[in-house]
Amino acid sequence: MQTNKLITVLNENGEKVDLEFIDAIKMDGNEYVIVGPKDSNEAYAYKSIIKNGETTYLSIGQGEEFKKVLQKYNQQ
Repeated sequence: MQTNKLITVLNENGEKVDLEFIDAIKMDGNEYVIVGPKDSNEAYAYKSIIKNGETTYLSIGQGEEFKKVLQKYNQQ
């Protein structure tokens, strides 16, 4: 049984949430991660930001940036 990596992200309310890592995408000089709740077929995109040597994942919501990331993910 394979266990996928869990990462801690900040949701749109600034709360820390553990989500299952699905994929990483580099686009427009930024790195994004695709994650989702364990045992679910939902997926979310978060922007990876490295601050003081630590990686933080910030919600990008459902706007234009999200659409671009989703489009790039679907091209893979």
